[in-house]
Amino acid sequence: MTARFLPNIKLLAGAVLVSTIAACSGDLTGANTHPVKLSVTSSVLSAPASSSAMRSNLAVGSAGNFTITSVQLVMDKIELNDGETTNCVNEIEATGDDHAEVGAECEDVSRDPVLVDIPVDGTLKGALNVPLAAGSYSKLEAKLEPARDNATAFNAANTNLVGKSVRVEGTYGDAATPFVFTSSVRAGLEMSFNPPLVIDATTTNATVSIDVSKWFLDSSNNVIDPNSATPGSAALQQIEDNIRRSFHAFEDDAESGIDDHSGHHE
Repeated sequence: MTARFLPNIKLLAGAVLVSTIAACSGDLTGANTHPVKLSVTSSVLSAPASSSAMRSNLAVGSAGNFTITSVQLVMDKIELNDGETTNCVNEIEATGDDHAEVGAECEDVSRDPVLVDIPVDGTLKGALNVPLAAGSYSKLEAKLEPARDNATAFNAANTNLVGKSVRVEGTYGDAATPFVFTSSVRAGLEMSFNPPLVIDATTTNATVSIDVSKWFLDSSNNVIDPNSATPGSAALQQIEDNIRRSFHAFEDDAESGIDDHSGHHE
């Protein structure tokens, strides 16, 4: 599943997605729904699968002096779309109503801010069981953005992410100095399932892969010092562009983290 950028559309990623799932078209609690797990993983495994469980962080670059120990995202307006030419969230933005129905081609997953903890140990984590209506879905759409001011419960529970959409912790430099990187990036992503995600009695899992290992690399694959990513800097712009490009999703009933159709190994 490849990502295609559109103006002000949504970004995906889902780990600890919460709450009840409401349908834009139809009742998702009926008999014609199937529980599907949404899993999340990060980057390409840099160690054999047999040893990945021993990892506790994610290496960046080849110098061995940059590690990521924690990654969190704030997502909302997550939807599945069975239309090739329509965009769920753009239709919502045109109406100005976050709770408006957007047509028969879209299924709501979450309208509220969601905290996404991305695993950095090479494993597949963050499962959510989502009741989805049977059918074929071509796209997954969502937003990466800071939680709204009126999301009081979310902001009270996640004070270190108020006004932020991304938070990364790790160490940088030969002295392994701790750093915290945050960003208020607002980004959109439309992710096309190829082949389409078919929800039926045999579908058990879809995986979202976020290639965090490339977030802090420039166009020549040189490591970007996270401390140089100050507001308005070229370093911050590069990192935020990398974040927008880093999402990939696919049906993964074997929960392998590997997209057999694209050659991605997550």
